[in-house]
Amino acid sequence: MRRVLLVAPTPFFSDRGCHIRIYEEARWLSRLGVNITILTYRAGKDLPGLEIRRAGQYQKLEAGPSLRKPFADWSLFFRLRSQLKKDPPDLIHCHLHEGAFLGLLAKKENLPLVFDYQGSLSRELSEHQPLFRPWPISAFTRGLESRINSRSDRILLNCASLMSELGMEAKGKAAVIGDGVDTERFAPIPPEPGMKQKMGLDPDLPTVVYLGLLNRYQGVELLLRSAQILMERKRKTQFLIMGYPLGEYPARAAKMGLEKTVRFTGRVDYFQAEKFLALGDLAIAPKIASSEGNGKILNYLSMGLPMVCFDRPVDRELAGDCAEYAGLGLDSEKNALGLAVAMERLLEDPARGKELGKKGRERALEKFSWEKVARKILEIYQGLS
Repeated sequence: MRRVLLVAPTPFFSDRGCHIRIYEEARWLSRLGVNITILTYRAGKDLPGLEIRRAGQYQKLEAGPSLRKPFADWSLFFRLRSQLKKDPPDLIHCHLHEGAFLGLLAKKENLPLVFDYQGSLSRELSEHQPLFRPWPISAFTRGLESRINSRSDRILLNCASLMSELGMEAKGKAAVIGDGVDTERFAPIPPEPGMKQKMGLDPDLPTVVYLGLLNRYQGVELLLRSAQILMERKRKTQFLIMGYPLGEYPARAAKMGLEKTVRFTGRVDYFQAEKFLALGDLAIAPKIASSEGNGKILNYLSMGLPMVCFDRPVDRELAGDCAEYAGLGLDSEKNALGLAVAMERLLEDPARGKELGKKGRERALEKFSWEKVARKILEIYQGLS
């Protein structure tokens, strides 16, 4: 049985995309006979069936840079080095650039390192924090990112469009393993009786659902503005926005006159998410980040929900022709209007929405099983033995 140490410098498990990928990969690799140990921060919740070891105090659950993160990584590094010495694995599987960086620092030369690449480090930092945008700092982060990519033994990509972010040396080590969704749990199901009323939703109005982190690069500001545009156009609908951190968004929505149109749930347990998504007649995935995937699209597809998203390469790769697309440009008002118009088209044509949902479910079953992803990873493991 192959023994793998999975390095995850993030507060695992915290009900968000990166963590869902870590969990599902570990779960399915374990089913295929791989002995997985996850090394992560002390924050986050334990999950049954996984061996999790923790180091580094870090309380911020949402994505994005933090001044406290380097201190948590320092503690994680010493735990990693100790783990490699006392109980050496057959290989290290690192998530995020920080994980690959720590793994490269701590490992012995002959120990293979697999890097699970989920987007450009320099782009993510600049999109989350203006501090990383000036030339000297951005040049340093790009150089560090390139160094990490080129020194990894293999690079795993969740979508082919991320290949363009890699240098020539890194491209030669990269393999597209794809992304996945739990198609058994995320399946077309009717809403639980009384749940719409419990969530403050009008059972007679169509419901648009969003499930994900709440921040600018996920397009939440544009989502709220598009809801306001629909309201101004007298389109009767309601929005259920699920995720965290809530921050100022409820107050902003109220200020925009959306207090009766938009409902916020706060953080939703990943293992209960399908019950909330089942309340939707339409789903929206307005992510604007130039890098990273968009895993919520796969949940929507698998649930058989018609959806609206921006016309990004990653979104096209995931949703194919099973979504209504809005153009994404530099003008935020035009972007919001595009979302509103795309939603309006589907709301006006329920038959087309039903057809998109059916095709989306079929696409999820055919292309996006976690077992397929895990088997591709296992082949890469075996190639490094």
